[in-house]
Amino acid sequence: MAEAARSRGLQTIFSFFLGLMLTAFIGVGVYTFHPPAKDLDRRIQELDRREQALRSGAPDDELSAADRDEVRKLTDSRNELYDAAQARREAWGRSTSIILIALATLVMAVSLVRADQLPVISNGLLLGGVFTMVYGVGWIVATDTSVSRFIVMTVALAITLGLGYARFVRRRSSPSLPIGSALQESEGMARLEQRLRDVEERLDKAAAALGPGGDR
Repeated sequence: MAEAARSRGLQTIFSFFLGLMLTAFIGVGVYTFHPPAKDLDRRIQELDRREQALRSGAPDDELSAADRDEVRKLTDSRNELYDAAQARREAWGRSTSIILIALATLVMAVSLVRADQLPVISNGLLLGGVFTMVYGVGWIVATDTSVSRFIVMTVALAITLGLGYARFVRRRSSPSLPIGSALQESEGMARLEQRLRDVEERLDKAAAALGPGGDR
């Protein structure tokens, strides 16, 4: 009993660890092959350095009219770049969230394959898909405030409910015999076949004894 409880505990720990590793793998992979654009950030930093160079020469009240105009232009350009960078971050967060949710759906769908034969691996894949789904929903919540956020969350909820039904409800309702019952049934069938063969042999012997040779 203690050995069985220990084995179940180790299986649970391994499944949880596999789920975490899978989530980290997917997150790093998505960030590697779908990184955020940083060109606008570099341009903003360049404008900051130019403005700092202008202001470092003299206090604000001692700047010339040309320098003040230049500072104002730099500020306007930086604000425009801030807005563009914000819009680009929202678009990147939305696309990243969609990719993560799609990968999470794929992982959870794979976890349904051979779930009875490989329960530990299947549970780890399911946890990884759930963690990745939460990660993707977190991205859309943090970076987007439009209607698309609600749409993405609705899709994530529908996918989770569908896969949860396929994993737990449909499998539970499908008729299946335990392994012990199947073994007992196969052993019973083997014994029944042996008895039938014994009866056939006895009938053959009786028929041979009652034949012409048996009368003499």
